[in-house]
Amino acid sequence: MINEQLSSLTLSDWKGTRDTLQKYAQLVGALREKMSNPHPHWWHISLAVSDKGLTTAPLPKDKNTPGQAFELFLDLNNHHLVIESNFRETKRIKLTGQSLYALCKETDSLLKDIGINIPIDKDQFSDGKAGEYDKQAVRNYWKAIQEINKIMISFRSTLSGEKSPVQLWPHHFDMSLSWFSGRLIPGKDPNDAESSKEQMMFGFSTGDDGIPNAYFYIIAYPSPEGFPNFNMPVGAGWNTNGFQGGVMMYDQFASSDNPKVTLLNYFKTFQKAGAKMMK
Repeated sequence: MINEQLSSLTLSDWKGTRDTLQKYAQLVGALREKMSNPHPHWWHISLAVSDKGLTTAPLPKDKNTPGQAFELFLDLNNHHLVIESNFRETKRIKLTGQSLYALCKETDSLLKDIGINIPIDKDQFSDGKAGEYDKQAVRNYWKAIQEINKIMISFRSTLSGEKSPVQLWPHHFDMSLSWFSGRLIPGKDPNDAESSKEQMMFGFSTGDDGIPNAYFYIIAYPSPEGFPNFNMPVGAGWNTNGFQGGVMMYDQFASSDNPKVTLLNYFKTFQKAGAKMMK
């Protein structure tokens, strides 16, 4: 039985809406990328989960107007794409399942109205087909990721050393947190921050071709020999379809007596075992 504070996220029940929402997130993420300095770990293309929604966080308007900033976010409670700034009135676009092209065009127009010119690649967002948009399904997802985000932030606070923020990646529509052991991988270019650092990734996916339902995952890079050979938490397993790593289904988390304890135990058990084997 799913915990009353959460909702079922069976992918077949809302896949059309999930796919629409993912496209919208990809648009917002691309706009953030255009207005951000590159980060060696690609953190400049991700979004964050905030009380407002899926957000770019504040972005500078341009180099000529220091102090002026704006923020784009998907308000998943009220179903709007919102453009908020400290220099003009707030702009909102109602999310209805409109095509990606239509949303891109209207967003670009409203940004220009308040003096923001972002060089959007229109070809990237040329999909003119309208999609599904079930408001209740969106709210169910929003409720779930708010709770998951809080738990992942709590887990992050227990990790020492370099670690990423908790981020939502529009491309795969998953949330993740990376922890770095502090060691470089032998044979890798030490100047390549993305591939040279030993790390573990802890995340949540709404489901994909490999695992067609919502799940949590843990991946070690590079995967140490014998990584799956330890006592995994109840409900956790080892995946080899598409990626190698620990997996726990979302329903296992959502139906547990204490979802927070269940997820923290899952993350901590794998992190402790992985960190020990990486040495």
